[in-house]
Amino acid sequence: MTKPSRIVSVGILSAFFLLPAVGSASSAAPADSQVFMVQGLPGESVSVSVDGGTERELAAGTVSDGVTLASGEHVLSFTGKDTAWRMDVDVDLRAGGSTDVVIHRPASPDGDPIVTTFENPRAPVTSDRGRVQVAHTATVPPADIVVDGDVVFANVANGEFATAEVPAGVHDVSIVPTGQTGPALLGPVDLEVEPATLTRVYAIGQPEGNSMDVVVATLPLSTNGSQAPEQVNTGSAGLVSDRSASADSWTLGWAAALVPVVAGLTIGATLLARRTRTVVTSQETTVGNRYRRV
Repeated sequence: MTKPSRIVSVGILSAFFLLPAVGSASSAAPADSQVFMVQGLPGESVSVSVDGGTERELAAGTVSDGVTLASGEHVLSFTGKDTAWRMDVDVDLRAGGSTDVVIHRPASPDGDPIVTTFENPRAPVTSDRGRVQVAHTATVPPADIVVDGDVVFANVANGEFATAEVPAGVHDVSIVPTGQTGPALLGPVDLEVEPATLTRVYAIGQPEGNSMDVVVATLPLSTNGSQAPEQVNTGSAGLVSDRSASADSWTLGWAAALVPVVAGLTIGATLLARRTRTVVTSQETTVGNRYRRV
């Protein structure tokens, strides 16, 4: 069942003004889509095939090379190599898109494997910044993500995610139970964010058995020459919004982000034509799983 996304209102309002530009870009987008398989089942070996084709084996905690597929609907089949189970998953791929398909367990340790898809946000960034997408695909209840000592993504549930633009460099990241300072469920770990790079981070496993881990993968991003915007957070996870934003902060400066939107509403289309604004969005979909033991 698809979880409702809680996208910040500034992204929605900005997207409204940019609809003509987005439509023009979409019409020129390539028909193919790129898919990456993420194996988030610690201690298990899984094989995957696309539309009944050749199976490829994925070790725990690995990410496949990108697979280029035509846009539209496809069936991905996952098979457990160590235990007898099979899962067929329907995915609908957007033309020109980039999608991570993650097999993982739900919050319940006794739950069967599930699959969640995450659209990779590929919008340009400034040359001194990177984009991070953090997803909760571990077998733990909702948790807080702590970065450089501050809780910046709150109450992130299994299958939810959050995306942010951050300064390039090394950031200290840990995951703790919601509303608590510790002990950490995972970390702290040093996460290196390269400039002009999308860093995807997936928390997997469970504390029992010490299988908690992170899967990290990167994709290159194009850059733009405009001044670095105040950070925009998106996703389906809870966002901490009561902190002030700065160029070195992961948190969202609500007032600064809303100023261009308010100005555009009040001044009108003439000034809007002179202003460009980068909109950072991300999208998460939990796909339907047909799970059966064999």
